[in-house]
Amino acid sequence: MTDGERWTREALAGLRADGYAPGAWWRFLGASHRRAAVTRAARPALTRQARTWMGVGALAAAAGGRGLAGWAITALMLDWHLGMVETEDGRPRALGPADACTLLRAWLVPLVADDPRTLVLAVGLATDGVDGALARAGEPTRLGRDLEGLVDAAFAVAALRGLVRSGRLGRPAAAAEAARLTVGTGYAVAVYFRAAAAPAPGRLRAARRLTPVRAAGLLFAASGRRRLADRLVLAGAAASAVMR
Repeated sequence: MTDGERWTREALAGLRADGYAPGAWWRFLGASHRRAAVTRAARPALTRQARTWMGVGALAAAAGGRGLAGWAITALMLDWHLGMVETEDGRPRALGPADACTLLRAWLVPLVADDPRTLVLAVGLATDGVDGALARAGEPTRLGRDLEGLVDAAFAVAALRGLVRSGRLGRPAAAAEAARLTVGTGYAVAVYFRAAAAPAPGRLRAARRLTPVRAAGLLFAASGRRRLADRLVLAGAAASAVMR
């Protein structure tokens, strides 16, 4: 394990030992904040890069007239997880294109929940499709490895919510896909908080081959083709649930 992984395991062990009580959570968050401050002081070049990215994102959100609050949450997430910007064997590295894709998708979560336009959905789904290839082309960070799945699930649930609220996707199809996402995310979170380890890749990636089917369903829903969208999303969720 890297130093960051050892620190995380010890912090989560303390959280479990205290029974996940409210006071334990406050101590855990306080320790995380102090750990982030240590990382910022130890890695000034990374801190400058992260703050540059935060500033550019804030300017883009302000210029677009929306999404500033969502970007603030994304920037806070990045700032608190700078220690995870290292290779899987613990070597420090800079933020890369794959990390940018993950952060962009995180920023789009509140936007797609509020207004699931085809362009917003397409950008989010495209970044999901390319960030893995970009990470493999270089060296993936623990930030991307451990947070990408959570960001993916948040984006998908937000898209389902927005499409159902706008009447462009049926509730049964959305419920089936949301159930699939809930089970997968719940498993990943449970493994992380119980063992401070990433879940078995095969369990979460078994249905990856059907991602294009589900993504096409969301895009058809955004473009107003509800009947076809319902069929694709429902079929993709059902088939994914039984794949191993």
